[in-house]
Amino acid sequence: MVSPYLNPAASNSDDNALSPLPYMISLPSMAAANLERQGKLTGPAALADIEAYDRAEYAVDLFRGRSDPQAIERLTAKVSAYTGLDPVIVRRSGGRIDIGTYLREIHRAEGKIGSVYDSNVTAFDPFPEAPQQVSNDPILDAIIAPATSAAVDLMTNQVGWKVDARYNLLSYEVNRAWTRDNSDTPVSDLRKAIANDPKMQVVIAHGMDDLSCPYFASRLIIDQMPGFGVPQRVKLGLYAGGHMFYSRPDSAAQFRRDAMAMYVR
Repeated sequence: MVSPYLNPAASNSDDNALSPLPYMISLPSMAAANLERQGKLTGPAALADIEAYDRAEYAVDLFRGRSDPQAIERLTAKVSAYTGLDPVIVRRSGGRIDIGTYLREIHRAEGKIGSVYDSNVTAFDPFPEAPQQVSNDPILDAIIAPATSAAVDLMTNQVGWKVDARYNLLSYEVNRAWTRDNSDTPVSDLRKAIANDPKMQVVIAHGMDDLSCPYFASRLIIDQMPGFGVPQRVKLGLYAGGHMFYSRPDSAAQFRRDAMAMYVR
């Protein structure tokens, strides 16, 4: 499974304001991006400290909130250090950093905004004075034109399918009209499939910088699964990069090695 969105409801900070899960799920990927900017993201082991904090002190202090003034101060110090965000922003948010705020604020000094697919891929913010982001995602905006040209060339010149209608590789209008009820949670189906097939093995692969499908959600889901008789039948694979981590040659090569290892046991 590559960059899966296994439990949308758990990641939705709008509908789960009292739950620490949305903020817990995204924090390690924010920390990974910060480490990468410093040249310190040497691999998954570099995230052990933030994951340990996330599971324990962070969750506890989020629940304490304003009832414990020292909790806010602890959150501010820790979260700003892990993410690289200004402590003023972290304190104002009570340690609850949503993805949109992070993507805009972490590069604000450069007048840029990060992509949800890889927060270290940036573009200039065309409206930096606006209270909220009013531009599209940097990665999506950059790839629409070349990817559309490639798709049209493939279909018309290679496949031979020619129509007069306009081809839209991605429609923001359709995307905005999409009904998102977050009811599609494939975790139950995954559990049943593994239980029914004793030879089935799964690698859930994520880019460490991906904030569209943060890897820590899969980490928590895997840790709540039964053992299914054999340890590590479901494994988490973490790779340098974002949602399309396989676009980095080293990450693609490591992903291939991890996948091939399942076949030689």
